[in-house]
Amino acid sequence: MTTTEYLCRHFSRMGARLKVQAPGVRQGEKVRIDVGRDRDGEFFDVRCQDGIVPEILDVRPASRHLVLMVRDGDDKNKFLLGRDERHWFAAAVPGDGVHDVRTAIASLRPTEVEGRRAIRQGEWFFAPAPEVHEDARVIYRNEPLSRGGGSKPHICEQMMTSSGTAVMVSSGDVRHRDHKTIHLDGWHRVYMNRERFAKHARQIAFLD
Repeated sequence: MTTTEYLCRHFSRMGARLKVQAPGVRQGEKVRIDVGRDRDGEFFDVRCQDGIVPEILDVRPASRHLVLMVRDGDDKNKFLLGRDERHWFAAAVPGDGVHDVRTAIASLRPTEVEGRRAIRQGEWFFAPAPEVHEDARVIYRNEPLSRGGGSKPHICEQMMTSSGTAVMVSSGDVRHRDHKTIHLDGWHRVYMNRERFAKHARQIAFLD
């Protein structure tokens, strides 16, 4: 069995298609992971330089997630790939303690919401903030929430910001074309997941 056959076999266990291809002309990273689309629908697009062999650490067919590892010298870079409601996604995973899907998901969860009830939509987490009052702060309506870099914004029915940074959203809906709409009851503080702390995050081309 070839490496590509081995990888495709594991991807198919979670119902996904995989294409392993040569690196792009301007690809500086040893591996580049994206979600592509062709006439048959979405697929994972993994482009590797010569000598790079991705490994599968864990596959969870029921939840449709897997953890991919790519060795880079002494580094073992981990990626969480899977299904998030309506579409496939790919995320770089920070930390050295990741060995399966459960620990990969945990490593992406913001430390600020540990031990707290939080609602997730894509890369954003919303934690209740009952201590917050509107006071004289400016409330924006139907405001975009985005991490930039070409990502698709989440639209918040009500938002308060501080120094131009989104910090809280309130009663109302948060909408995104790739995710189910969520409804928040009362003010919630907004936190982004921890993918940005993964030193190999640049190897992910996919943007939510």
